[in-house]
Amino acid sequence: MPILDSLLAALPAAARDALDQDTVDYLRSIVDESSDPAALRDAAEPFLADAGMDEAALAAVFAKLSVGPAAAGAPKAAAAVPSRPVLLPGAAVPAPQGPPRAVPVPPASAADSQQARPQSPSTGAKAAGSGARGKAKAVKLKEPTVQAFSQQSRFHAETVTTLSNDVDLKGVNVVVNDTELLVDTRLWLKAGTHYGMVGRNGAGNSTLLSVIGNRSLVGFPENIRTLYVQQLDVVEPNATVLEAVLAADEERQKRMDDIAAIEGALQTPAALPGALDGYIQRIANERIVKAQNIATLRSGKRGKYARASALKAEQSMLDDIRSTLYSDKQESEVAADVLTTLYAELDTMDAHAAEAKARAILGSMDVGEEQQDGPVSQLSGGWRMRVALAKAMFMEPDLLLLDECTNHLDLAAIAWLQEYLVALEGVTIVCVSHDRDFLNAVSQEIIRLKDRQLTYHPGNYDEYEQTEDELRRKKERQFAALERRREHVKKSIDNFMKQARSTNDSKALSQVASRKKKLDRMVGLDKLENGKRFKRSYWAGFHETLRPELKLERAEKEVDFAIPQPENLRNYGPLVALNAISHSFDRRAVLANINLSIMMGDHIALLGLNGCGKSTLVNIINGSLVPTAGSVDRQVRLRIGHYTQHFVDELSAVTTSGAARLLEDNPGAKESEIRKWLGSFELSGPLATRPICTLSGGQRARMAMAIMLFSNPHMLLLDEVTNHLDMYAVQGLIAAINDYEGTVVIVSHDRHFIRETADEVYALQGGKLVPLEDGVDEYISGIVGT
Repeated sequence: MPILDSLLAALPAAARDALDQDTVDYLRSIVDESSDPAALRDAAEPFLADAGMDEAALAAVFAKLSVGPAAAGAPKAAAAVPSRPVLLPGAAVPAPQGPPRAVPVPPASAADSQQARPQSPSTGAKAAGSGARGKAKAVKLKEPTVQAFSQQSRFHAETVTTLSNDVDLKGVNVVVNDTELLVDTRLWLKAGTHYGMVGRNGAGNSTLLSVIGNRSLVGFPENIRTLYVQQLDVVEPNATVLEAVLAADEERQKRMDDIAAIEGALQTPAALPGALDGYIQRIANERIVKAQNIATLRSGKRGKYARASALKAEQSMLDDIRSTLYSDKQESEVAADVLTTLYAELDTMDAHAAEAKARAILGSMDVGEEQQDGPVSQLSGGWRMRVALAKAMFMEPDLLLLDECTNHLDLAAIAWLQEYLVALEGVTIVCVSHDRDFLNAVSQEIIRLKDRQLTYHPGNYDEYEQTEDELRRKKERQFAALERRREHVKKSIDNFMKQARSTNDSKALSQVASRKKKLDRMVGLDKLENGKRFKRSYWAGFHETLRPELKLERAEKEVDFAIPQPENLRNYGPLVALNAISHSFDRRAVLANINLSIMMGDHIALLGLNGCGKSTLVNIINGSLVPTAGSVDRQVRLRIGHYTQHFVDELSAVTTSGAARLLEDNPGAKESEIRKWLGSFELSGPLATRPICTLSGGQRARMAMAIMLFSNPHMLLLDEVTNHLDMYAVQGLIAAINDYEGTVVIVSHDRHFIRETADEVYALQGGKLVPLEDGVDEYISGIVGT
């Protein structure tokens, strides 16, 4: 009998009747009939709990199927060490001309467990779906496979690791599942240069940084120490600040972990073999991966020998290390030898001074001793960024990769980070950011990812935009001039043809042939971009034309956010009036005696440090929070759209599509209307029907905007709305907000965004709203001055 049918037969009648057919079909679709019963328990237990079964009843039912606590939840016994090592992901030896190795990379948005759907950002949002449809969100999505590789040289000298910190990889390709993000492009990073990286959301900016940071890009130099600070830096939830910084040095941390495991096992002799096997397994895997990397880089006769060595390492490395260590020794003697080796390696790395060095670095960043010994999870975004930079200073990387490092930072933290990065010398930086002012300050060159290619441009972002605009206009003028010349030659050919037909003049026919050859040559420029005259020798290979065609640079497509204009309200008074409101948390005053009238058409920006109460004030305006003192007046028919700063992160757990989400929230809407609406946010085609959690951060941000604006609100509360958006999306949002006739209240750290959209700027300081006559620049000058 199939395992699911056995479970249904063992259930009480009341619980069995409570399971509808949709739930049973759902369980049957996700439970493998040949799997262990424990998998069925994990999938079915939430449904049975909703059917009214308590813990005791569940335990009794699963006990009949041999799925008790011991079977389902207890950890498995330690498995015997295999005769050959368990290879790291992507450790298979590649064939000489075979495909690159595939490295499975977990998506940042995959939902590993069932979570409630986040509340819609607009007021009056529906709760998460119930029944089998809502609980289907517990399904794990298949992790995408990322392949990252580059062109390898057949010359032995180029396969040898050098001391240079330059990166120059040709033929770089990055493929996620079947989607090509980079195709035969060049990754060129000059040592010590600070790069700003720009590209559209979903183009592959974060993916490129991740494959460099986790060293899954085949061909990336092994000698370059890399630190990757991602959009949401993941640390152990219970790790202290000091432990997080020390863990940045992976080589030291691996040895410390081995020492802790072996010394702990010496107190329990039965655990000693497992601890030693863990050490042996680590050493074997490292040597195997090193042999495979050499085999991947080399070709020809050297490549043949390297692949043979890698294959031999796979087959016998584990046994060779074990036989070398043991050689008729007792396990206690082997443990002593291993500990001696590990301590010697740590001495070579100067590891005994690591803690003092980490504390000194944290102290230089104003992180006190109490904070150093406290958990990272309790720090705000600005202090977490200081911890991330402390890792960089501790590890002393050659390459620092920063992915949206300004997200969730207040303006004071951004000013500090900007000043620190500008002064950082001898470290190559690649920074992906949507903050124009920040990118202008820290960037010496710009890397643009467009059309699956990387291009490099000197100067900061404003200079890049100006240069690109000038170059595009120049090519348009050249193209227009070339077309005029071609039209002139075509007319002369037509005139000579008419003359030849009327007079049978052979000389005219020869002139026609000569002019046609000239027309064939007029497909490109006479001069190259460097000013040299074009020669055929410059253009190797076989081509259909005599010269490279002049291609016009396509301007970046603007993102047209479709913000619908609000309906007129009968009352022409304030939309929201705050009357001497105050608010406290646990007797800690956050807001004190604030008066504010918000009229239709106002564009207001709120500035302040993290934790000063900006989000609290926005929640009071929204009505989701009641002030502890004072009153709030709102118009009766007022509709408010609220975009929270964490909404994009919450959408990373949603496994339904955007189209399905909007259809569920708006039963009267048509699917064609929903798809057209999502298309206006560049979420057309498959992006509208893909699970939201599989979208990139920027695409999820646009999805959140689409969900919020579908209700046609009169007032928009935008809390860090530019997080995760690319430069072009931010510019499109600026244009849309300026055209919007409703009211907008903005909480943002993006200085350029505030300058372009806000008519009134307030700073929240000491619980009071302080108007700023000179806007965000007045606030920044006050921060820098202090």
